[in-house]
Amino acid sequence: MKPLISIAVSACMLSTAFAGDIPANIQTAIDNPLRTEENRARDEDRKPGKVLAFYGVKEGMTVVDLASSGGYFTEIFSGAVGPDGEVRAQNRAGPRIDDRIDELTAHFAQFGNITLDITEPGTPLPYADNSVDVVMLSLIIHHLHYSEEAGETMPASSAGIYADVMRVLKPGGVFGVIEHKAADGSSRAESAGWHRIPEATMKADVTSAGFVFDGSAKKIHMNPEDDMKNFWGDTGLRGKTTRLVHRYVKPAK
Repeated sequence: MKPLISIAVSACMLSTAFAGDIPANIQTAIDNPLRTEENRARDEDRKPGKVLAFYGVKEGMTVVDLASSGGYFTEIFSGAVGPDGEVRAQNRAGPRIDDRIDELTAHFAQFGNITLDITEPGTPLPYADNSVDVVMLSLIIHHLHYSEEAGETMPASSAGIYADVMRVLKPGGVFGVIEHKAADGSSRAESAGWHRIPEATMKADVTSAGFVFDGSAKKIHMNPEDDMKNFWGDTGLRGKTTRLVHRYVKPAK
């Protein structure tokens, strides 16, 4: 297996908008009093109930939260999969996470089904082949779709990451991706400067690993005041961007 840069789908095409009710297991998870107040404050912007319902998170599942950082989605996955499920909160070793390991380990221990996994850069994900029901990657792909060396092609290191996600997912498993949307037709270099990605580029990169695109929840994160040609950190749109919410599936055969 080639070295990787570690970072923490169903049979039919889903509707382009999720309009269903929030399942009880997911709503209970959102209401869990063990969640931090800092994470709760993000719920209005992140709309986790709609996101996890769109990805089909159910009790008893094994979920990997890639590049989980402070565990916003990790906390909610824990309640959604229940005591018979398992959540792996993955982060790449480095200064942004190393100082928080003890804090996060203690916090996650309260939930009973979360494991914090710190992986070294350049190593595969520490999960067995065909062992995971859902892998989610939130607001990270804008770091993966461009490098100066690769120019307007996908970096080889990113291809390795998607291949590794494919490896650990069960046949029929879901790869859920959330990302700040860049204006259609923008280049890799341009959109990377905005910390965004065009929808067509994200689809092309992820499906190149063999995933099948299985739907887009377009109405979860839409802001008509976002022209998608800006760096949200400089324009007051942090937490308010138009975002892509895509579902990809590992083929059953």
